[in-house]
Amino acid sequence: MKNTMRIRCLLSLVFVAAASWLATAYWFGREIPDPSIQERTFASSLLGESRTYFVHLPDSYVRSPTQRYPVLYVLDGTSQSTHTAASAEVMARIGAMPEAIVIGIPSGDKRNRDYTPAGMRQDSDDANSPDGEAARFLGFLQRELIPHVEREFRASDMRVLAGNSRGGLFVVHALTTQPALFDAWIANSPALWRDDGEMVKRLQRFLRDTPDARTRLFLSLGGAENAKMTQAYRQALAVLRDEAPRGLQWRALTTPGAVHDDNARKATPLALQWIWRDGDAPPLPSGA
Repeated sequence: MKNTMRIRCLLSLVFVAAASWLATAYWFGREIPDPSIQERTFASSLLGESRTYFVHLPDSYVRSPTQRYPVLYVLDGTSQSTHTAASAEVMARIGAMPEAIVIGIPSGDKRNRDYTPAGMRQDSDDANSPDGEAARFLGFLQRELIPHVEREFRASDMRVLAGNSRGGLFVVHALTTQPALFDAWIANSPALWRDDGEMVKRLQRFLRDTPDARTRLFLSLGGAENAKMTQAYRQALAVLRDEAPRGLQWRALTTPGAVHDDNARKATPLALQWIWRDGDAPPLPSGA
């Protein structure tokens, strides 16, 4: 009897400690480990290295074996995919979007190499810094990762790419070079200021040269971000207002009070809601 009481007391203490830890993690914005997240690795011949990715499956995936799901590919997967998957789950529960598979793509110490376009320095403060290799990383997404994911999981034909900061820079680069690869693009706090706003110029050329572009682009910036981020962001919006073809549907948001470190977390639910506001219907021409 005494042993039983001791076990119950011990279990109660463990439960209280776990609950306290979860509450603390929530209030301080920490990522809470999710045992349902799958971590997988496969060898990339294009990059010449093994790459890890994270899989966040929707609640109904196991019990609905014939259903197919849109896929959200999220750059900086270690820090960005968990909150994106949580937002997608909430938005699906309230009927604002369908359930989705979320694929987190970490780049680790290869981030500057992978997310920086050619002709732009990986380190903007170093005149001798090598150019970025975003074209090679985009090839990895197009020819290796996406086909691999679509073989392994029940993916529909709807794809979204999301990136934050330098990842947002990569999103705009990918849009301007492979506009049909994804159906929608999310660029949170994109580092468009790099190399004297070179990506803004490339975006303008793309918009002028691709009058038949038909896709969806969501951009966001924190209201409390620094001046160089804000200036380049406003320049990009001016280009979109003046040059976006009719079939390119876009929306821009300034998140009140958000800083660079938390803008993506705050803006992502609004991005998902906007992308699916017409269900799975083709985008209608509009702008913001």
